[in-house]
Amino acid sequence: MKNLKIVVSVFMIAASIVGMAAAKKSVRKNSTKKGTTKSPVIGMANPASTYCVQKGGESIIVKGKDGEYGVCKLKDGTAVEEWEYYRQNNPDSTSKNEPVIGMPNPASVFCEKHGGKSINVKDKDGNEAGKCQFKDGTKVDEWHYYRENN
Repeated sequence: MKNLKIVVSVFMIAASIVGMAAAKKSVRKNSTKKGTTKSPVIGMANPASTYCVQKGGESIIVKGKDGEYGVCKLKDGTAVEEWEYYRQNNPDSTSKNEPVIGMPNPASVFCEKHGGKSINVKDKDGNEAGKCQFKDGTKVDEWHYYRENN
């Protein structure tokens, strides 16, 4: 039993030495001629920063009270927040005012197709319900109207 502990201990020490030697060799491979190591690239570059540099500007990180943000210093000396500059010059890349849910409420659509106006009304408890209001002022529950006439 004592011999087994010695053999296992020697094996663990040898494995540690081999592991450290391999790690040191890996660091040497990543070193440049000046002796610094290359940082691995993780993820993708900030599109606003990239756009700034492509247009001849300089991307500068500024520390504010709410954290860090990028500023693009343009050729003429003007400084603009990077994302603002990016959005001003790339209107197609910003998201359109699209509905959050791709499909409209069928009861609301049915109401409007039949001359009504879809409105949301709160009851005395604060709960909202969809109502279909017609030109004569009458209001009916949208889903009830939809089910009765569909």
